[in-house]
Amino acid sequence: MRGLRRFSGGFTLVEVLVVVLIIGILLTFATLSIGDRAAIDRLDTESRRIEQLFRLAQEDAELKGFEIGFRLLEDRYEFLAVSPEGRWAPLTEGPLRPRALTSPLLYRLQIEGRAVPPAADPVDQKEPIEPQLLLLSSGDGTTFALDLSAPGTELRYRIESNALGELKRAPIDPENR
Repeated sequence: MRGLRRFSGGFTLVEVLVVVLIIGILLTFATLSIGDRAAIDRLDTESRRIEQLFRLAQEDAELKGFEIGFRLLEDRYEFLAVSPEGRWAPLTEGPLRPRALTSPLLYRLQIEGRAVPPAADPVDQKEPIEPQLLLLSSGDGTTFALDLSAPGTELRYRIESNALGELKRAPIDPENR
């Protein structure tokens, strides 16, 4: 019996380590894919929400016969209307109420082709609030583009409107930024 080799049905340590390494690599790619997907889904949802809010604001301006303003701040965006005192004030109720910026998304506003920094809150209550863009009761409005992006993804969405109030939302091709 000394000359006979016993057949072992198990795996060597090297084979087990190679399989564990392959599984680890596959899990890493799956995790990265899921992580990007969550950011892309959040970006898509937020861009759709903002597009619909602009459409609603345009309709309100036309049907109710008053001007609506919009401003993008560091931490939120808000729609404005002229108050009974004759000053711009945020709409505080309903779907056009102020909304916090969705983290970690990045928002970039351009008006008539030029980048506009986020608006600042007035230091003094007596200081007037000014909209960055207008949606007029005539259906016209300020020419603007609002770009939304998420860190770690190439995908960007643009919500834009021309002077006639024609609004559209579309992904931006990374090649043609």
